[in-house]
Amino acid sequence: MLPLAYDCQISAKVLKINHMRRISTRYLWLITLLVLLIAASRVIRINDFHLDNDEIWSIWQTMGTPAQILQWTSPTEHPAYFLLLDAWKLLVGMNPFVLRYLSLLVCLPGVVFMYRAIRRQHGHFAGVIASLAYYAFAISQFTSLQARSYVIAFSVLPLTLWLIQRYFDKPLLFVRAVPLALSLVILYVSTITIVPAFFLLGLYTLLVYRLRIWRWWLPVLIMVALILPDIITNKLQQVSNHTNAPRMFTLPPLPTAMFELYTYLTGSWLWLALLAFTLLVLVVFWRKTNMQLPSTSQIIFWLLWVIGVPILLYILEPRLGFYTLKRYGWWYVFGLAVFIALVLVRLPKIGQWISIGLLALVCFLPLRLNAFSYIVTPLGENFKWLTEHLEAGDALLLDSNYTCNFPEEWDYYTQLYFPTGLRFVDSIEDARRVWYVSWQDPESEAFEKSLEQTHIPGRFVGPPECLFRLYEAAPDSEGILYPNGMRFHGAEIMNGDKPLSGIPVMREGQSFKVRRWWSVDRPIDLDYSVGLTLSRTEVEGQWDSAPQIVYPVGAPVETSRWQTGQIYVEERELQMPYPYTRGGLALSMILYWFGDNQRLMAPGMPWDGALFLKRIEMVAW
Repeated sequence: MLPLAYDCQISAKVLKINHMRRISTRYLWLITLLVLLIAASRVIRINDFHLDNDEIWSIWQTMGTPAQILQWTSPTEHPAYFLLLDAWKLLVGMNPFVLRYLSLLVCLPGVVFMYRAIRRQHGHFAGVIASLAYYAFAISQFTSLQARSYVIAFSVLPLTLWLIQRYFDKPLLFVRAVPLALSLVILYVSTITIVPAFFLLGLYTLLVYRLRIWRWWLPVLIMVALILPDIITNKLQQVSNHTNAPRMFTLPPLPTAMFELYTYLTGSWLWLALLAFTLLVLVVFWRKTNMQLPSTSQIIFWLLWVIGVPILLYILEPRLGFYTLKRYGWWYVFGLAVFIALVLVRLPKIGQWISIGLLALVCFLPLRLNAFSYIVTPLGENFKWLTEHLEAGDALLLDSNYTCNFPEEWDYYTQLYFPTGLRFVDSIEDARRVWYVSWQDPESEAFEKSLEQTHIPGRFVGPPECLFRLYEAAPDSEGILYPNGMRFHGAEIMNGDKPLSGIPVMREGQSFKVRRWWSVDRPIDLDYSVGLTLSRTEVEGQWDSAPQIVYPVGAPVETSRWQTGQIYVEERELQMPYPYTRGGLALSMILYWFGDNQRLMAPGMPWDGALFLKRIEMVAW
């Protein structure tokens, strides 16, 4: 046990600092700059990691009235965050960026709370270093932006430490006990994973305040009164189920497990180097001062936090599972940040400023935040891509074995990207353009092969286990039958790689592509040519050639080699006349055999054998 004189030094220092209720303007500007710096480091990172299923679940829970949100909240969670997120969603919308912005705003007060808590007993520079370190860790960047309730606990945890210090330094009963109790309640309702930190904060008061620990009675009494109904009705059974669940994860040896936990939460080997340097500074300072360290008991406590917590979690892994899902141990970096600050503040002033500068720089390092995402599926990226490629009338057909996403994800992404809804069909015949959503198993591959007899496969997005692919049928399923057995199924003017919707409007000299669909009812004897014309009162442009087949790939251009039961698609690039006058032009098609140049006449065609396809509006000076 440390000598009583050390505690006297602590108390004297606490009293001295407590009289500094106002900080200088210089320090106030520095803290303001610190908050702005943390905000900037988060804004640029807000879309740096994928939206995972946990975040989608949180958002999906808000898609109802407040009464429904209360009803839908699972026993392992509390509705407070969902109600807050719902109010924010009503103000700003459903985009993940703006929803995560709520987490950014909630996390920022924690910068000031951390500063006040550490400054109270260790001075201004210690408070600045602790705040920067707390927000610079990779897990902190993730937690402070993720659309989950953990961000509330992340911000309130340093507030709780500050309120503990205020209460135990000068317990004004209800005046300071009530805010402390409320902060503990907020921690509890924000995430059940914070409970181990409760016991650590209790140990903190035991080591720092010794016999004054009995003063916990009032805050604990108030807290228990507020959360007891929730514990009885919801949490006890769920916690029991969690602690009794078998763990499939096999832990590596303790040193390896501790190293993996530390590097996972911090996100970079730089933090390992910083911890080693901090321990070196502690040893050197300890030896030079012959153990006459101010706040020795506090440094010992936070050192125990840094070293002891990973060991304790390792021992309790079969019950708690913090090594199985490491991100739930995010609160570990709180103690790590405090320990780093309490040691680095012992450096000379130049060393303290260098520490502040380096930590500020680390806040902006592009750490791999996706490492913390839990169950990320490609559905969101598929839907985002689909917004640029989905046409009016398009439908989605889901493979019966498709299981790569969760139902709530379909609901959320549909409302986000397609607020007017999506059209789903049960059969490929129910729509001309169908996006087949499949998991590339043998059944879906066989179905796709059958589709390709009547539909052409087009653009696709997503990995094989979550594939969206477009299948297009001909514009006219029945088509126009020519005397030679060729059947024309319609034409489309293309806008890039998709059909142009609306009235075609062109400029002088503009190039454009025409796509035409064919099939044959019987074998064809001759090789026919196809001509396209642009005309107003007379022909302004004509393009003749054999069919320019683009599907099936490698299909013959000779019509005598075409097979029945197969769709053939050809594309040809045309050009509007230049110069020309404003007005409409008719795009028409003729079919003939080059041997006699006689145009084939289908039923209902005009005398010249030119089948009208489209009217194109010419816009000119």
